This record gives sequence, C-alpha cells and structure tokens, in this order.
Amino acid sequence: MHEPATPHRHIDRAEQLDSAARLTARDEDRGGERQALFFEGPQDIGKSSLLLEIYDRHAGNGVYFVDLSRTAVEHDVLEQLSMQARGQDVGVPGYRTTRDRQAEQSRSTEVAFTNVRLRNSAIQLLAQGEDRLLRLAALSDALLESLVADERRPVICLDSFEACARPMRDWLGRSLLPNLLSRREVSVFLAGRSVPSLPHPPYSTAVQTLVLPPFDVEAVQDWIENLGFASLRDKAVVIQRSHGGVPGLLAEFFACHMEPGEPAPGHPDGRPATATGDDGDDREG
Repeated sequence: MHEPATPHRHIDRAEQLDSAARLTARDEDRGGERQALFFEGPQDIGKSSLLLEIYDRHAGNGVYFVDLSRTAVEHDVLEQLSMQARGQDVGVPGYRTTRDRQAEQSRSTEVAFTNVRLRNSAIQLLAQGEDRLLRLAALSDALLESLVADERRPVICLDSFEACARPMRDWLGRSLLPNLLSRREVSVFLAGRSVPSLPHPPYSTAVQTLVLPPFDVEAVQDWIENLGFASLRDKAVVIQRSHGGVPGLLAEFFACHMEPGEPAPGHPDGRPATATGDDGDDREG
C-alpha cells in the first residue's frame, strides 16, 4: 500500500481529475454508466502521480491503493485491500482467517469432477482443477461484500498493471475487475503502460480508457510558477520541447535546477540530490 508521507501536489491533469470527480460523485451526476477510468501511457508520463492525487483527494473516505508491481499472486491483492479496509475501520473478516477456514472446508468436502456455482446471476461449470479459482472468487466475494456494506463508497486505485505476470493480468481482467464493476457502489481507477480489455458488456462499457498526453507549454509554465523559478519564466517553450513534455523528465530537470545565488541541492549528509527513478515513485506530474 502507498500512503503519501507528504502532501502530494499535482501539476496539470485537470481534465482527468474532473473525470475522476464525476465518476466518484455521490449523486446522479456520477457520469452515466461509467464506473472505471483506466489511465494508459508510457513510463514517466505521470500515471502513478495521477492515481496518488485521486487517492489523496479521497483519503479518509473509503479509498484503497494497491501497487500491482509489489503483488506476486492474486491473494496479495485481496490481502492488501483487506488490511487497508481494517485500517479504515471497515468491518471486514480477517483475510487469513477466512482463507484458512475455506481451505479447511475444501479439505473436508468431497469435490466432484465438476462443481456448479451460482455467481453473478450466471451458472458456471468448474472442473476440479479450477477449484483454486473458485476459492479465490469466494474470498473476493466475501471481501467486496464487506467493502460495499460500508456507508462510504469504495474507491479502488490499482497501479502498474503492466508489471503483473500473465496469470495475474488474466485474473484481474476476467475476475476481480468484473467483480468490482458488478457492484455499482464501487469506483475503480487503474493505471499502466498497458491496461486490460474487459471481455464483454456490461463491464467493458463501464470503463473509459484515457491515454495521458505529455504536458503542454502552459502546464510547464504553471509548474515553473509554482516552483517559484524566476529565471525560467521565459523558457517554458524551450524546456517543454527539450523534454518532450514528459512529466518525469521535467521533474528531474527541475530537481537539478538551481536559481542564481542558491546553494547546490544535496542531502543532509552532503551527498548530491538524485531525482526519483520510476513512474511509481513520488514525483511531480
């Protein structure tokens, strides 16, 4: 889980943040049938920063953040959500307790060659080899029912989709995301260099994918003004072009910039300052 250590200041992305605000609105202006926004773009374009801004704006109001690059298996995602829910005083059953109880029930029950289970108003025939997915789905169902029972509308932020291994990507696209979107109370935000394509309506029509563009000159100028860099106020065009408007590259440039008369930036121990290194770090943009 990411919990911002310092207030996170976001530069630009007003259009995307307006879309996010409409999606999470608590009234009829929520935005039609949309329940999810997927943010797509290359490294350093600011996907993680956008998700963190959404997270910050919903802090204390039923918001969850999972960095998928740090989750090895499906259970890790559910455990992260469960831990964060308990941290927000949401009455969810203990994840490990629920998992162990289901494992015990599975061992004590004779499993036929096929299992028939009513889920999401559709009957699915599951072979014995898919029993692990059945138990995983039951865990997911139990957790999500607890989340939506809370009076706050859950806001789920999933970062770094491209970092997932194929089994995890398949599970997210075919199971967890449809499960989330089957609950109208939930809003979902997902970011990645690539994003999942949900299989069919109504889930596919509940998602809008937004490709994040580079920052334009106006956004770079705003950034310069916010930083208070007087010597750069007339150089926004050159800076934007030389860095392609890529927020991560701009952040590195500004981190290394010194105003006339300022001491060189550095750490308290005298080491030179270094820019943050990846899209998932706390960088501007």
